[in-house]
Amino acid sequence: MSLNHSQMKDPLVLKNIQGKIKNLGSVPGCYLWKNERGDVIYVGKAIKLESRVRSYLNPRHPDKKTRALYIEIQDLDWIVTTTEAEALILEATLIKKYSPKFNVRLKDDKRYPFICVSTSEAFPMVFLTRKVKDNGDAYFGPFTDVKAARDALELIHRIFPVRKTKLNLPLPKPQRPCLNFHMHRCLGPCQGNVSREVYGELISEILSFLEGKKEGLVQRLKQNMLAASEKMEYERAGFLKKRIDQINQIREKQTVVSLDGGDEDIIAFARREDEGQVIILEVRGGRLEGKKSFPITGLAYSTEEEIIQAFLRDYYLRVSTIPSLIILPPQAKGNYDAVLSAIQEHSNLLPKLKFPEAGQKRSLLRLAEKNAELSLTERILATKLRDQTNALKEIQTNLKLPQLPRVIECYDISHFQGSSPVASGVMFVEGKPYKAGYRHYKIRGYEGINDPGMMHEVIARRLSHLINEDEPLPDLIVIDGGPTQLTRAAEAANALDLGDLPMIGLAKKREEIFFPGDNDPYTFDIHSPMMRLIRSVRDEAHRFGVNYHRLLRKKKTLQSILDEIPDVGNVRKKQILKFFQAKKKVQDASLAELKLVPGIGTTLAERIFEKIQEIKTKSQIKV
Repeated sequence: MSLNHSQMKDPLVLKNIQGKIKNLGSVPGCYLWKNERGDVIYVGKAIKLESRVRSYLNPRHPDKKTRALYIEIQDLDWIVTTTEAEALILEATLIKKYSPKFNVRLKDDKRYPFICVSTSEAFPMVFLTRKVKDNGDAYFGPFTDVKAARDALELIHRIFPVRKTKLNLPLPKPQRPCLNFHMHRCLGPCQGNVSREVYGELISEILSFLEGKKEGLVQRLKQNMLAASEKMEYERAGFLKKRIDQINQIREKQTVVSLDGGDEDIIAFARREDEGQVIILEVRGGRLEGKKSFPITGLAYSTEEEIIQAFLRDYYLRVSTIPSLIILPPQAKGNYDAVLSAIQEHSNLLPKLKFPEAGQKRSLLRLAEKNAELSLTERILATKLRDQTNALKEIQTNLKLPQLPRVIECYDISHFQGSSPVASGVMFVEGKPYKAGYRHYKIRGYEGINDPGMMHEVIARRLSHLINEDEPLPDLIVIDGGPTQLTRAAEAANALDLGDLPMIGLAKKREEIFFPGDNDPYTFDIHSPMMRLIRSVRDEAHRFGVNYHRLLRKKKTLQSILDEIPDVGNVRKKQILKFFQAKKKVQDASLAELKLVPGIGTTLAERIFEKIQEIKTKSQIKV
């Protein structure tokens, strides 16, 4: 296999990297690959840094991600750790810091909310936070839906009479309790009439509730209720009875998915090119308690195993509640020892992994996969809509248009060395193709190669039609071509007193934009929403025009063949043209296919087939 120019590495760059690799040795750690600008494009971990890093210097490596990295890497950095588990934790931190494009990572930089139980305090509170601190408090989350987090917090405050006001308790002097105390929604620790032990029992109930241990919690509450009743503490027993009823109401609404109980997370994902969506179905005590959805990116060169490993690392190294069982897609099977070791080091828990291919667990995986597909589709559509809106605003600002370009039209000329010239016009409304506004044009006034003249004709015909039919003009016209084509198009508009109609030319070679009367091009960021939309409009016009031109050439070639065959009149010619219009070229048709044409018998089909072979032999047509 020979290497193309883009795969050849500068010898000085290779020598520099190889020199650094010699200093690594067989130690665990993280390595950081950088591009020519010094940006970190990939972070990896290894038990033996030297051998792992050296494998990236093979341009023919079987792994496509490694081959893609080889083309871009220009420099290397590394950090040595004591164990592979430490390397994995460091890897997660570095990926979050640098967001390397070749790493699978959670897409959003925003911090998801957690529910915090401030167990480091004598009388803890329960509140939402986006900052997880290593201070002895208990955190539950992350919640990917902020509303769901707020609803969960409101539910806890409604069921459990925990304090809601920030105070440094216990106070040196008791103060009057707030309204929550009189509404029986707080035990009033600020007043000093509840002991730390009694309040601690309440916090234990909240922790069990958040951990999904509702069945055990209900049993403990029932025991406490009976004990209070025996002591004739009827008011306390009434409070406990109300709490039991509220928790049972919640449990009744949750679907039972496992008759044997148990805590487990079912994880699945959907992917499209570089983007993906991960869904977690949380099962606690055998009941489906909730769903979490996480956008991820960096998937273009990653395997299913790499995607799941990266997600397990990023998710479970920051949560406090980890189930005993994690269900994963069977196609993601692999070696997860390092991830599990890091999770155990983080939480003192070692979950089991299962990759079911059948049964109830596989059914739950399919449910998670369906949810992942729907969530990814919804996110991509929302992103496209946002990009389209941003693109239209950018176009208006950068092109100095009087209004938002809600209707954009683009025109392109297609021909083969001047033969069968046609033009195409496409319309985009609100940044999306509007097929009802697409038009084809056969060029009438020009022969040979004269793209500027043909563009003049098409724009004149289009604008004249709009004026005559009293139809609205587009907000912007894009001409596929440089200043010459744009000048002739502008002349057509000026001749109809439409000189103020916004019009630009887009040159293919460097994606430069031209304005009428200005020979100097303007360049914009080709990756910006504006340029992506303008390019997609231009590409659609080109595609639409080329398809029409090919169709006309195909008909013309077919007609020229049929004109040379005796006994094929206009009626039969139309039948053959109609039959082969949406099928293969007639010169490639078999005898059996020709016999299928309505009105063509076996004898005529044979004569047509023989004539086609004769024309092919004489090289009178292109094959």
